[in-house]
Amino acid sequence: MIEVMARRIIYAPVNLVSPLIRNFGSIGEGPPGLKNCLIEEKETGERAGAIRRLDMADAGLIREQRLALSDTNYAATFSIIESALPISNYRSTLSLLSVTDGTRTFIRWNGQFEGDAQDAVVMQARMPVQIYQTAFNNLVSIILKK
Repeated sequence: MIEVMARRIIYAPVNLVSPLIRNFGSIGEGPPGLKNCLIEEKETGERAGAIRRLDMADAGLIREQRLALSDTNYAATFSIIESALPISNYRSTLSLLSVTDGTRTFIRWNGQFEGDAQDAVVMQARMPVQIYQTAFNNLVSIILKK
């Protein structure tokens, strides 16, 4: 398994950040390259088992399934169940920790996947910077709009 991780401090309390990872469809609020985000089966996206369809400009259709959600631990886990990306068995967890010194949140996104050696190296470099950090930036811009 290949592992990737990104982390960041967000200058907002955890109670403002956690609803954004709780809502599986909130990724559809503007990250670059995302053309459309839809929760399938008329779900709200706030339960384990929900599936979201992401139409990405560079990667085409990606379908992800929420595997777990913990409001107590501020964590959400999901997997990719369909995609043209050169990886398989992708699973990731977003987790939040309240920073006790001030009103900040520590966010960590770690993922695991399999792939052939050449593709794995490319995806291992791409995911933390182009996907995870971009999503963090999007979360910050959503919070600033509130």
